[in-house]
Amino acid sequence: MHEAVSFVMENDKFFKIAESLKQYRRAELQDFTGDLGNNPLDCLYVDPLESDSVLKTVTQNSTTFLVGRKGTGKSTVFAKAQAELRKRKDAVSVYIDVKTLNELLAINDIATASMQEANISPSVYFAHRLRKRFLTSVISELISELKKAYESQSLIAKWTSKKRGYADVISELVNLGEDVKAGGLTSEELPILQVISTKAKEAAGRKDGLKSSVSASAKGGAGVEASVASSVEAFDESMSDTELYQDYADVVLRSLPFNELLGYIQELLIGAGLRKLFIFFDDFSELSLLEQRLFVDVILAPLNNASNEYVKLKVAGYPGRIYYGRIDPGKIDTLGLDFYSIYRNVDIQTSEGFAVGYTKRLLDARFKAFDANFSEFFDDSTTNDDYFRLIFELTMNVPRTIGYVLHNCYLDRISRGQKITPQALRLAAQKHYDSVLSKYFDRMNRFAMEPFERKLDRHNQHELLKCVVREAKGVRRGITAGEIGGKYFEGLSNPQVSHFAVSPNLESVLSPLELNFIVTKYHEMRDKDGNDVSIYALSYGLCESERLAWGYPRGRRDDRSYFVQRCFNYTATVKEFLSQNRTIRCKDCGASFDMDKKDMIELYKWRCPDCQTGVCSVVTLNTDFATEIEALDRDIMLPPVELEILETLNDEDAALRANEIAQIIDTTYQMVGKRTSKLKDMGLVDKKEVDGANRSLITDKARRTYFTE
Repeated sequence: MHEAVSFVMENDKFFKIAESLKQYRRAELQDFTGDLGNNPLDCLYVDPLESDSVLKTVTQNSTTFLVGRKGTGKSTVFAKAQAELRKRKDAVSVYIDVKTLNELLAINDIATASMQEANISPSVYFAHRLRKRFLTSVISELISELKKAYESQSLIAKWTSKKRGYADVISELVNLGEDVKAGGLTSEELPILQVISTKAKEAAGRKDGLKSSVSASAKGGAGVEASVASSVEAFDESMSDTELYQDYADVVLRSLPFNELLGYIQELLIGAGLRKLFIFFDDFSELSLLEQRLFVDVILAPLNNASNEYVKLKVAGYPGRIYYGRIDPGKIDTLGLDFYSIYRNVDIQTSEGFAVGYTKRLLDARFKAFDANFSEFFDDSTTNDDYFRLIFELTMNVPRTIGYVLHNCYLDRISRGQKITPQALRLAAQKHYDSVLSKYFDRMNRFAMEPFERKLDRHNQHELLKCVVREAKGVRRGITAGEIGGKYFEGLSNPQVSHFAVSPNLESVLSPLELNFIVTKYHEMRDKDGNDVSIYALSYGLCESERLAWGYPRGRRDDRSYFVQRCFNYTATVKEFLSQNRTIRCKDCGASFDMDKKDMIELYKWRCPDCQTGVCSVVTLNTDFATEIEALDRDIMLPPVELEILETLNDEDAALRANEIAQIIDTTYQMVGKRTSKLKDMGLVDKKEVDGANRSLITDKARRTYFTE
């Protein structure tokens, strides 16, 4: 009996280790306070670099952009940095979740008054109010968080200002925040909105008229979100004119009282004897491109450039989705957390060594925190060091992915009293790819309520991935048959074909696949002709699913040159794919140009070479896909966040609290609570009380509609 209880307890520890890693990107980890104490982060935090180098960089008195894909631990670094800053006597910090602020915008609160007498279309007015409401919400949240920080850290007691007291300054600051959030249109905003209205009408004419307007949004339900998306899309398209955008951003900036805001902040700092305010902005890259630009140019740049060194910004974003705008990148720190960015070295083996070292430190700390022994759960026919290397290869060191892989191992092996083997880990990675990563293509395109262009882009990314996989399989056949590579590949019965090389100027093409962990940048080298190439690795789980061997032969005298064998250079393959699926087109005159002219057109700020006035952009070509989308049932489409909630409930197959769902999909429990209530009204979610907590579970109707092939 005692052995059975011990077995259950040890298995429970492994389960919690996996779950804590799945939630690693969340700053709180409060679900584990019962196991780890009131400050779980103190025993769970492991810096990606030795000597806490990432943490030290983030806590320096400088503006820092922390760049990494989802789940790489940006929020956790921020949380640990704030904990360290609270120990300082000369600084105060606040944290703002930018994505959540944007998601929680109450659409029904946006004024829909007619502006037709001022020649401003309802759609443009609504989209402008929505954009400006987000920006003012950021300022209001900053003021609110600053007030909380002062009160929680007893900074009021340090107030030494001889001119005015803390209560007076904070009261005026709070009033400023309320005024900003409630502010209406200024006289400067009207002319620029009239110009944008004209542009939007021209765009609507090219699209046979706007499909919806603000007035239509009053119908509620999915119609509201579709209408809002249409209005915002038309507004954003008019902002593709660089000069018009700059004028608009300047007008919005002047409509906000930044001088007063910075003045109050400086007065608060001086009054409490502080030298610095650190502002942590998380999930900045979740914004749309226009929202990012406005956020940087209207919020970040003034805070960074006009604060007399009192304010230091810490911004978290995704690789390839960072806009600096009026912030000089040369005067700030940019630190990447993804494998290639953080462990880049002269040779692949050294980079891998650093990465495997982090995997070991991360897992050692995690098992120690939960009073468990790593070796007790893994089959001893393989060394721990080999397990650490394999886990790195399976996950590219993304903590959340490590959590998913270990969770699958728990279900397949640990819960059955079996130890984990290398093959079990590989199967777990394949299951993660099949059940999570591959959904990026299929379910979102079928059921997500989003602009057609986003679905088309995802479709083309899927087609590009298929193209790369076909090429890899063709290379494997050629090597096996002795038709490729000559004697170099002799002795390889199952050659590894998981890595490939492309010209560096194609990295942006692969960026969406990389953001979704389908591929990962691995190294930079020079090919046999002396040209620079970027080496990418396909997801290990994808390779297992496609029966492709992952990695490269180790121990060969010239294994470092394996990736630059000519058969692995897919530059021509990717370019051919692009030439068949993309073109450059002028929005005004409709002229089309070959993709080979992209650099030249981009040099002239995308002005059309034919009409000289229109703005060009890259467009995708796929009429068959447009027909497929038209055939989809729009009545069952859901906003992406609601689809993510259903996917989580389906995957976890359990009744979950709002906070548990929020941790998995990286949003707030308030957002989840609001959305699950809507899904309940639609018959897609049931709610019940368990152990005094309200929980949600997926209905059979939702399973049949969205998860039955």
